[in-house]
Amino acid sequence: MTDSLKYRIPGEAVVEKYGEFCIDYDTEEPKGFVVSEFVSNAIYSFQEGIVKGELLSFQTEDPYITSKEEYLEESAKVLAAFDSTELQKVVLSRIKKVDFDESKSEKVFHELVISYPTAFVYLISSKLFGTWIGATPEILLVTALHSGFTMALAGTKKADDSSEWESKEKEEQQFVTDFIQSKLIENNYKHVDLSGPFETIAGPVKHLRTDVSFDFENGNALKTIRTLHPTPAVSGLPQKEAISLILETEKHERLFYTGFIGLINQNKNQIYVNLRCCQIQKGAAYLYLGGGYTKDSIPELEWQETENKSKTLLNILQKL
Repeated sequence: MTDSLKYRIPGEAVVEKYGEFCIDYDTEEPKGFVVSEFVSNAIYSFQEGIVKGELLSFQTEDPYITSKEEYLEESAKVLAAFDSTELQKVVLSRIKKVDFDESKSEKVFHELVISYPTAFVYLISSKLFGTWIGATPEILLVTALHSGFTMALAGTKKADDSSEWESKEKEEQQFVTDFIQSKLIENNYKHVDLSGPFETIAGPVKHLRTDVSFDFENGNALKTIRTLHPTPAVSGLPQKEAISLILETEKHERLFYTGFIGLINQNKNQIYVNLRCCQIQKGAAYLYLGGGYTKDSIPELEWQETENKSKTLLNILQKL
């Protein structure tokens, strides 16, 4: 069975390829389309072939579904950690299962392309990991010639909510901005410039965003990705302590959710944080959702935030 790849970079045409996904372990910088897991050194890179595949591949083991009761218990554990540690932010995630006819997977991809013109949209399928679909708004690294660009994206509310941003969301977004800025400066990137924060709409929700530009002359894309990823937008702060608490608390594997995904090329790199994504299995779609916790978080509201984020894909899945 041939692996398949479809993606759409914002402002560009849909690309469709067939071939094989292979696992790399940082032996050298991969080239072409890549996707990674949350905190794994393994990177799946795509090798194009000439045979067109006709069928998608599906995993058979169901991911762990956290009930709302369990989620609120995990939330209490995270909040307690703020009192006993130096943690400032932790991103807690869960999986939402919905019924879905897997034969409509390609229709979902094309609907996402139409519905979210500013998102990186993809459909990947392999015997190694099954089938995943996503539409992510968050750039991790874009380069062109000697210029680099990334963004700090955090804080969430409904797109039609015109109220002022709460201090919790502003603080959460500032954590991400400060982390990215300090990491780039520590690693000797020059001319690190910030623009923001400002609102940006991502389908049914909106976020606070700060754009970050820097010199990328003689830069190494994978090294830069490893410098930034996973940012506090998907892990927390301090980074190592937050990741440790996430791995200890979450009962599911994040897999590709909050990993990075996109294109690594010598002259132009376009890498995104893998948000608003789901794994497709026979008869079901598993949506991966997360929310950023600070000491002032209210678990019930964080649960609702994950529900709001699910609408990005759910609105499309339910109308097909």
